[in-house]
Amino acid sequence: MSTLKKFKVLSKGIFWILTDNYNLIDYKFLIFSIPCDRYGNPVNTHFVNLNAKSNTTFNHKKTWESEVKNNNKYRPHNKKEYDYYPRGRVEISNGKATIFLNPSINTPEFISLIIQEFGIITCDIKTINVISDGSKHYQCFVDKSYDPSLPQ
Repeated sequence: MSTLKKFKVLSKGIFWILTDNYNLIDYKFLIFSIPCDRYGNPVNTHFVNLNAKSNTTFNHKKTWESEVKNNNKYRPHNKKEYDYYPRGRVEISNGKATIFLNPSINTPEFISLIIQEFGIITCDIKTINVISDGSKHYQCFVDKSYDPSLPQ
């Protein structure tokens, strides 16, 4: 007997890889997503707090402050700042997906996870662009100076 995988709905949004290990093992994938059509138009947003300037998706800092920071569900990770962990964003537009992320998580394992969790493989998405953003905007603890007191 074969088992069917549950397909995810096409979504856009933000994510974090929650781990304190420099080699990024033993992580939790934290995602805030909003279903959308292949053109990036949000679908069923009635009960979602879309807090980005565009009002069509999420802002990392605002979402961390409102949903994660004081929520015991995310312990012990919620004690850090929003920019501590590697993070990224998925945008959908005109049948294309663009994944913006910290270079440390631009690996086949993480890209596959992101594509699966945002439902990109289940829809009529013809192109997936991955943009490894090494700018200050996506920096995290991995990019800062080496600290031997942190777990490796």
